[in-house]
Amino acid sequence: MHPVLLQGQGVRLERPRRALGTAVAVVPAVAAAALGLALVARATTWPVSVTQFVAVTGAIGLFALVLLFAFWAVAAYTMHYTLDRNGLTIVWGTVRQVVPMSGIEGVSIGRGRDKIRVRGLTWPGLHVGRGAVDGNEALFYSTHRTGEDIVYVKTASVTYAVSPLDPPRFVSEIQRLQRAGVGQAVAETVQRDIIGGHPIWADRVAQLLVLAAVAINLALWGYVFAVYGDLSPQITIEFPPLGEITDLHSRDQILLIPAAAVGVLIVNVLLGLAFQWRERAAAYLMLSGTAFLQLIFWVSAGIAVANA
Repeated sequence: MHPVLLQGQGVRLERPRRALGTAVAVVPAVAAAALGLALVARATTWPVSVTQFVAVTGAIGLFALVLLFAFWAVAAYTMHYTLDRNGLTIVWGTVRQVVPMSGIEGVSIGRGRDKIRVRGLTWPGLHVGRGAVDGNEALFYSTHRTGEDIVYVKTASVTYAVSPLDPPRFVSEIQRLQRAGVGQAVAETVQRDIIGGHPIWADRVAQLLVLAAVAINLALWGYVFAVYGDLSPQITIEFPPLGEITDLHSRDQILLIPAAAVGVLIVNVLLGLAFQWRERAAAYLMLSGTAFLQLIFWVSAGIAVANA
């Protein structure tokens, strides 16, 4: 497969071998989806209990793995490199790594005897992350199987390891473009889309606040499921917890308390993520308030159980 000329503008699209790396990600995604669906189907036949809570929580975890491996599968399948007079652009998932042609100091093809170690996302047919080649650091966006599949693109700051289908042709194309003269001046940068570039990925405080709110909500669900079997058929629900006691309700209504807490959690987290683009302090306030509101729902559930 030869490079593809895009839109008659001298931009060449180079794709690595993708089948193996994509398949290795697809298999666990399918397996996790099947296990999750089977677990949900089985758990729905059980009474409300801790066992059912654990099963449903496990299914949610499996579906989270499905999303993660599905993302990696799509990223592996769509990974590509583009070459033009401006430089080399490496596309992986939400990342666009731009390497200016003027900054490329050398290109070379790997050797079969190279000792390659990659730290990051790595499995047969996919290697993304920082690594070392015979002791020399490199940034890998590769699907190589052997060292000979790799082309090393060296700049003053970092060496990039890529794996085009035809390494000699790829090297020749870079050298031809360098001889032809540099196009527009571009900077060596990492560009991300709106998801990959969101501040949450680099903000440990915001991450901890979100995790705390989620953990409190999960614990609330676990508590309600654990006490459900011991509740009277009719219970009183007080919400807000400092208000007056309401009329009697079926004990099924207690499940509305953690369900409402989930709704508040989703809305507040989304608002917090939106605020984080421009006002980090407002985001922290919103996310910390989310955890506090989860505690309010805990109080309401505790009062309902005490009055049962």
